[in-house]
Amino acid sequence: MDTRPRRSIRLPLLAALAMALAIVSVLAFRGWMANGADMFLALAQSGLAWCL
Repeated sequence: MDTRPRRSIRLPLLAALAMALAIVSVLAFRGWMANGADMFLALAQSGLAWCL
């Protein structure tokens, strides 16, 4: 019977995935803070164009 502890890759993989998600979220937030007003106005204008 093998009683040696096995190394699990699940925890480092989960940590790397969480870090990648955090980085993407921070970059998206920075982009929204820098260009949010311009993006909102462009979306509003294109939405109004569909109504005409």
